[in-house]
Amino acid sequence: MLVAALLFAVGIWEGWRYRASVLMASSMLVTLAWLALWVFVWAELDAVKVLLLFAYLTAHQAGYLVGAHLSADIDPRR
Repeated sequence: MLVAALLFAVGIWEGWRYRASVLMASSMLVTLAWLALWVFVWAELDAVKVLLLFAYLTAHQAGYLVGAHLSADIDPRR
């Protein structure tokens, strides 16, 4: 849960400062780190671990969407 909260906060920061290409790169880094953890620590791959990866990526990308929304220039005259 703490990892998901940290990824959400990182996603907000990325959405506030950068474009979606940085989100794609950092999502790949999260996936590679998860795969390294799977190879070196966990013995087998099951559905729970795959769902955990999807949950982490969802938290990260949801944070990006929140950050991008908050950083948008909202002009009431539009």
